[in-house]
Parts: sequence; structure tokens; C-alpha cells
Amino acid sequence: MTGVVWSVLAGVGFGLFQSFNRRAGRGIDVYWSTFILICISAISLVAISLLTEDLTLLSSAPFSAYVNFGLAGLVHFFVGWTLLSHSQRLVGAARTSALLGTIPLFGLVIGIIFFGEFLSMPVLFGITLVLIGVYLVSHG
Repeated sequence: MTGVVWSVLAGVGFGLFQSFNRRAGRGIDVYWSTFILICISAISLVAISLLTEDLTLLSSAPFSAYVNFGLAGLVHFFVGWTLLSHSQRLVGAARTSALLGTIPLFGLVIGIIFFGEFLSMPVLFGITLVLIGVYLVSHG
């Protein structure tokens, strides 16, 4: 598949996830909701990996790779998804999704500060359009 198709599928999937997560999480604790999401994701990832990847490569990975992968997962999934579920309860799925549209701005700033990376004008224009969309959804 092309990158555009994958991007569209990811966007649709994330939109559906936001809506279903908001509705499903109404009656349960945010931490319990995060635990369920992590379990579903882990099971899906393992199943897809078993079907599509050569898992023998895992035996040659250094221990530090597992530690770093685990820490990144802890921060992203546990902290990130807990805060995502909490924000959905406070402001709703639509506004939470709109605010997630500011992620490219944070990526831009972090890329410049820590890696000295600068983006091309078309990419900066795209980020600007996304931020305008975030503003319109949040204030419209």
C-alpha cells in the first residue's frame, strides 16, 4: 500500500478509536480503561507480529533495547493513553482529537531544539493548515 492509503486508514482508525473509547469509557475508571486498551493493543501487536515478521531477530537484540522499548512503551501507552482517556472525559472526543492535531507543532520545536532539524516550506505550510483546523474546531 502507498503511504497515502496508510495515512488515511490511520486517520479513520484513530477517529473511530476516539469515538469508541469515549463512549466505552463512560462507566469505568480511567486507569482501568488504559489497562484494557494496553491489553487489546498488546494482543493485536503480538498476533500481527507472529503473522508478518521474523521473530528470530529478537534473540540478537541487546538487553538495553528491551529496556528502552519497555520504557518508551510505559511513557507512551500508560501515561499518554491515561491522559488521553482523562481528557476525553473532561472535554469530549472531538476537542481531544483537535488538540492532538497540535502534535506536529511540538515535533517541530523538539526537532529544532534537540536535533537541529528544519522542515521544508511545504511541510511548514501543512503544519500551519493543521493548526488552523485545530483552532477552528476548538473555537468554532
